[in-house]
Amino acid sequence: MSTAAAMADLHDASGVSHVVEIPPDPHPEGGEWQLLVAKLQDWWAGGELQTLWASSRQPLTLLVGLLFILAVLQVAAAVLGAVGNVPLLPGLLELVGLGWLLRHGLPRLLRSSDRQQLQALLDQRWRAFRGTV
Repeated sequence: MSTAAAMADLHDASGVSHVVEIPPDPHPEGGEWQLLVAKLQDWWAGGELQTLWASSRQPLTLLVGLLFILAVLQVAAAVLGAVGNVPLLPGLLELVGLGWLLRHGLPRLLRSSDRQQLQALLDQRWRAFRGTV
């Protein structure tokens, strides 16, 4: 089959009206990879890496801290999931929490002076959290 017949078949099958052939570069002096490598070498030699590292130290610390917190939460969720699969244990833990609330929490909230102290403590912590102390 000739090239013209192949082009006609291509036109009929894909709807392409014509094909453009681009000749190769007669003087290949590097391509995109060489350009990228040259730019990276210039950047590395310029000493901007130290400036970038110094300016991003705080965000990197924040990122590492967030990843650590995420890992701790994943472990805590796995432990709670394992505890939740033990028969009778979730109900028993709820009963222990209710017992603690009745034994220690309720008497403190019944007295007016204790309620006022608790309210003052919560207000102080809220102001400290918001930075309005």
